[in-house]
Amino acid sequence: MINLLKAYKSEFGKTKKSLGQHFLTNKHFISEIVEALNLKENENVVEIGPGCGVLTYEILQKNVNLTVVDIDKDVCDFLKRYLFYFNNLNVINKDFTQITSTDLPNSKIKFVGNLPYNVSVKIFEKCVDFIDKIDLMVFMFQKEVAERLISKPNSKTYSSLSIFAQYYFKIEKVRDISGANFWPNTKVTSTVLRFFPAKRYFNDLNIEKNFFNFVMKCFKSKRKTLKNNLSFLDKNILTKLDEIFGEKIRAEQLTLTDFIKLYEVINYE
Repeated sequence: MINLLKAYKSEFGKTKKSLGQHFLTNKHFISEIVEALNLKENENVVEIGPGCGVLTYEILQKNVNLTVVDIDKDVCDFLKRYLFYFNNLNVINKDFTQITSTDLPNSKIKFVGNLPYNVSVKIFEKCVDFIDKIDLMVFMFQKEVAERLISKPNSKTYSSLSIFAQYYFKIEKVRDISGANFWPNTKVTSTVLRFFPAKRYFNDLNIEKNFFNFVMKCFKSKRKTLKNNLSFLDKNILTKLDEIFGEKIRAEQLTLTDFIKLYEVINYE
């Protein structure tokens, strides 16, 4: 077996800070991520930000159809050269946030990746564009971002991102990974999360979009009450809001179900 990390270090000497590159080196954690994907032969997998390919290589051993997407041309050229003998590998040199359905397999997909910290939320949100194709996702985030994704009401990290993530997915925490398990080492702790598509409440995509815009307005200022954040609404609607939730309720106290109920009150009553 070729040592991809050693080959990458020999060829490039360092990662690119501008792209937030930190490559996971701990083989145990790499195996654990692959296990979390619950792979079956001939499934379609998309890896975002493959780096030097250590996770890529392990996934390819499972006889799946793997597409890797990376914005870094050097990384893509490296993988094409060192993993050329895998006929189940497709390498795409592109910014994932610019990916379209035509770039991806026309079937159910499992997404995986150690996401660059500086664009992890954008990549996660982009994946939702392909929600009808998603079978499962396993992503590594900076711990603070992961906490926002899985936060529950009355938590300091609970936000509109929490609502967005939990509307589309049931989320499981796999594990935390310290920065000592990456090259180069980092003081930042990472968290691996697993995402299973949830049953969505709204059938209309425009309504979904409006719903999330509304939720963002509810969280506009966490110090203010929900009523103050929504002061632009008709007084009759605000009165209705008081009747349902009380005058002093804040956005961070409401569940996903509460937000859906509130949205329907505002739009349909």
